[in-house]
Amino acid sequence: MSTSDGLPRDPLTRRALLRRGALLTGGLAAVPLLGSCGGGGSGDGLRVVVADWGGALQEAEKKHIFDPFSRETGIEVVVSGPPTGAKIKAMVDTGNPEWDLVAGGPSIVLPLGREYFEPLPDSLLNVPGVDPSYVDRNWLAYYLFSVVQGWNAKALGGRGRPSGWADFWDVERFPGKRTLRGADQGVPPDLEFALLSDGVPMERLYPLDVDRAFARLERLRKDVPQWWVAGAQPGQMLVSGQVSAASVFAARISALMKQGAPLGFTWNGGMLQLGAWSVPRGARNRDAAFKLIEFSVRPEVQAAVWGGYNNGPANSRALPLMDRDWARTLPTHPANAEVQFLYGSEWWGRNRPAVLRRFQRFAAT
Repeated sequence: MSTSDGLPRDPLTRRALLRRGALLTGGLAAVPLLGSCGGGGSGDGLRVVVADWGGALQEAEKKHIFDPFSRETGIEVVVSGPPTGAKIKAMVDTGNPEWDLVAGGPSIVLPLGREYFEPLPDSLLNVPGVDPSYVDRNWLAYYLFSVVQGWNAKALGGRGRPSGWADFWDVERFPGKRTLRGADQGVPPDLEFALLSDGVPMERLYPLDVDRAFARLERLRKDVPQWWVAGAQPGQMLVSGQVSAASVFAARISALMKQGAPLGFTWNGGMLQLGAWSVPRGARNRDAAFKLIEFSVRPEVQAAVWGGYNNGPANSRALPLMDRDWARTLPTHPANAEVQFLYGSEWWGRNRPAVLRRFQRFAAT
């Protein structure tokens, strides 16, 4: 599907998000491991080197994905990383890929180029319970996370709670400072939220109207003491009262709320983003990497890892296997997903450098 200007439109619409709920009624059989993918990898197949991001997420993955995979298959999982496009490029260009599997997906593949990654086998392109919009020939999502609008209830001064991004821009009705993502370290700014605040429907966000988005950011600029660039920043700014509202990772603000912070957030207008696996071109243990990908999206494996960590399973068949109340707190639960949109990876893959340069000039003036 393409837009009137000929640019491809990102495939996940609100209707597609609503369809995801229907997947929950499917069977819960485990996805079988790949047998032979044919002709790949020069390694012995008894190990797979994974470039991951570390921290609590990696610990959860080790406990519920990597270690059980090794016990079942006899394939050792060696964790390395963090994954960076520059290192992947150097590995592939020199014919010496140290990594067999990288956590990154479109955020790494598209800026670097698809030629640096292996195409996935057909069995990974059609996993039961995984929405087609989470799948590409060069990546498969195994979880999703959300950026949402959060707030400090006290800092808002008892004026009620925001219900959407138009309220975020309304500093008279909802007083206090704001923070949104900046454009440091290659992270794109929150143009989507600016457009939603100006009345653009979620299903018509892409291709982004960049001029219109920057005009909205200009209106808010005086109320933004700092554009955040690290994931922990907006939560810290909310807790301290430096800002009364922020774009923030849903998992971060949920954790702070559990600790007793007087915060709140809404899924309405949230941005779903993919946490995905990709295999570098020429990976020594390519077939073992494909097996690990497929293992990671089994419903019961997904239920185990995301049943205690605040990201949403990519396989919707995992949700009925979780505690019902917990499942309702996750970004991919149908009630939450239906009021969010999927980050436009393809659009940003084409336009990121130009937008980043423009935002840096904007923020510096």
